[in-house]
Amino acid sequence: MNGLASTEFPALGTTAVVGVTDPDVLADVAAYARARIDEVDRALSRFRDDSELAWIERQPGPYHLVSPLFAEVLDLAYRAAASTDGWYDPTVRDAVEAAGYDRSIELVERDGPGAARPVAPAGQWTRIAYGRAARLVLLPEGVRLDFGGIGKGFAVDYALRGAPSRGAGVLIGIGGDLGVVGDPPGDGWPCDVAVAADGEPATAVLLRRGGLATSGIGRRQWSRDGEALHHLIDPRVGRPGQSPWRIVTVAAPTCAQADVAAKVAWLRGDDGPPWIERRHLAARFQSLEGAIVLAGDWPAVRSAA
Repeated sequence: MNGLASTEFPALGTTAVVGVTDPDVLADVAAYARARIDEVDRALSRFRDDSELAWIERQPGPYHLVSPLFAEVLDLAYRAAASTDGWYDPTVRDAVEAAGYDRSIELVERDGPGAARPVAPAGQWTRIAYGRAARLVLLPEGVRLDFGGIGKGFAVDYALRGAPSRGAGVLIGIGGDLGVVGDPPGDGWPCDVAVAADGEPATAVLLRRGGLATSGIGRRQWSRDGEALHHLIDPRVGRPGQSPWRIVTVAAPTCAQADVAAKVAWLRGDDGPPWIERRHLAARFQSLEGAIVLAGDWPAVRSAA
């Protein structure tokens, strides 16, 4: 091992970072990660006309034969919805678009949110029928998928899986959500935790294994007719949720698990910390007033030295 090395590249509307404990493997790991993240984008994006998700939506007929990747993510999303009692819901697509997030965030920022639409509670995930092994999916009429809240975390995990690291430790992050595999440097990978989603770091933790993900309003917020709106939909009402937390960061065995848990913990409000502890996860909550609440076995804070 010759020391740490890292590189960055644009991905999923944000920035991806790849770090390794051996500079000799950086180029191979970064190329592999870029290709794997692009696979996820081409399968799941609701902003690409050529994505598999868009193709499914254009096809007539009840059953769709999907790729192994799509089947895996749908299965993961369905199980996440079931395990959170629907607080995470992959069928909030109509609610997200009704709130104005009907294009990529760059276009919403430039041109403003989409027009208001009627809203209704989501909760349609229980109507999805699929077989992961057969890769057949049935989406009932009116059920539209949005893999926000799990897709970025899955992309991190997918890029780490099988990375050509030749025994080196690897860190991959996308827009602040990250995961690590292999032996970390020293006491762990120093990972920044922001004061707000897409904001400047407030602290840093040392991560030795698993994933870290953050949820909060951050950049993905806008106003329409004087009403403040954002992308974190409360599935119970089909509207942007309200929370006492400015930001929630979760550490979990995988980045996808952390991604889902951070969103759900934010949406659950005051019950967020107890919910995290009941699930044997760890999290850092920052309230709107700036108070910090830790839940579970939160990773060690990086020393100032």
